[in-house]
Amino acid sequence: MKIKGRAPLRAPESEGTMATYREFREQTKRRRRKRTLRRAAAFFVVVVIILSLAFVITNIIERMGWAEPESSSIAQPLPDENAPEATPEADAQTPAEQTGLPSSVLAPLPGNVDPGDLSWDTMGPVEQTLDYTVQTPDYRLIGLPENGIVDLSYFDRTVIVGDSVSTGWYIYDNPLKEHAFLCAYKSIGPNTLVNKSEVDGKDVGRGKEVAYDTIINSNPLRMYILLGANSLVHDGEAKEQAFIEYYKQMIDMFRQDLGPDVKIYIQSVTPVRPGIAQSGLNRDRIMRVNNQLAALALEKGCYFLNIFDLLADEDGNLREEYDGDGVHLKPAAYTEIANYMCTHTAWDPANPYLPGSPYYQAPAE
Repeated sequence: MKIKGRAPLRAPESEGTMATYREFREQTKRRRRKRTLRRAAAFFVVVVIILSLAFVITNIIERMGWAEPESSSIAQPLPDENAPEATPEADAQTPAEQTGLPSSVLAPLPGNVDPGDLSWDTMGPVEQTLDYTVQTPDYRLIGLPENGIVDLSYFDRTVIVGDSVSTGWYIYDNPLKEHAFLCAYKSIGPNTLVNKSEVDGKDVGRGKEVAYDTIINSNPLRMYILLGANSLVHDGEAKEQAFIEYYKQMIDMFRQDLGPDVKIYIQSVTPVRPGIAQSGLNRDRIMRVNNQLAALALEKGCYFLNIFDLLADEDGNLREEYDGDGVHLKPAAYTEIANYMCTHTAWDPANPYLPGSPYYQAPAE
């Protein structure tokens, strides 16, 4: 008998049908697990390949460009024609033995200043490493940038070291004359200081003295060095190399006797007028030597002042308004250099910056 309005009853599924469905579900789960494992294995293989390639590429780059350079010994300095006559005992010693310093010594950083603490627009001493070299130095890029304006009292414990070009600081009226201590002498080079030779200090108001001892005994906080006009008078690569080697020894001696806290400013050799009698003093040679002095400043933890461009015209020759005799400077040049020195100092919170200067700090009430 059929009952209207109700769906016909279905017979229950057999056990065979239920078994087939369960087996299908288990197969599906196994296939999913296998896919997951295959993906994980593929990901692991890719990671291993990437790491292996990175390791291989890194080794190749290090071998091709970043390998540690071979060390080379520093050539012994050659005698300068302008150097004073040495004693037989001094001739028997090498320059390194005369100074008591090894030729490979590196000067410590001035003031123990951490270069990482300096502002982005300042330039501090560069951290040194034993294999540090400058491959293509450019004195324009290495020169200390403008860092605010300091009061002239900044130069009260400053010694200016130089040759006849620097005697103008004493001869002419200029902003630094009453502040800095002058150690400028005619016809000297770095070899004069390394050999601790006696010189005549009449051009700075003193008598006979050992220039090196006078500099050390002045107990400076800062030192400005301008040498080169006498050492580069005569042409030749040997003269140039001797000048740089003596300069290195001189900086090492100052570091040893004055300590690491004294700030040393290496100044570029000043430009000259074309056609002067001294064959070694020409624009191209001076610019090349300035590149070497800038690299030396980096190596020794000093500061480099680019006063060459300050005094040179568009052709790289000494400007006529600053020209005294082709090599030496007129009074106006010293005022210009003094202003440049006031605005190009190594940053230090203790510097007497003038009001309005970026680093000026008002005195505490």
